[in-house]
Amino acid sequence: MKLKPAKTETCRHGDECAMGVNEGYVREILAQAQTPMTAYDIIPILSKKLEHVIAPTTVYRALNHLTAHGLVTRIESRNAYVLCQHPHESHDCLFFICRNCGAATEAPDNKISRLLHKEAETLGFDVSRQILEIVGLCKACAAKSSAH
Repeated sequence: MKLKPAKTETCRHGDECAMGVNEGYVREILAQAQTPMTAYDIIPILSKKLEHVIAPTTVYRALNHLTAHGLVTRIESRNAYVLCQHPHESHDCLFFICRNCGAATEAPDNKISRLLHKEAETLGFDVSRQILEIVGLCKACAAKSSAH
């Protein structure tokens, strides 16, 4: 199998970050996912693409690299990852997560972010990163649930 060469991607800080083969494939896998994926969800898919068994540390390294550069976001409550919808912008993340199907929709909202940063400032709290997760039912699952 011929491996893809390493490439670069512009990250949220405007810098170019190098992506190796593993990072490129993990990003591709997440781009095709319908729901957030854990490292262990990614392992069999990546193993199949690379035609050999992949260790969990390989996937975690790729995810850490992609997360550090703002290309992937970790859904903390699920220990799962999604492709960042706004990788070229520095922003806080607001996720609506369906408790039924697991879909996670990123919805950057500056009003909520500003309000939380203002409250943190009032408390003397230095925010380094903010990810807000709201769990409920997505439109499709809510429609199915009300039909029953």
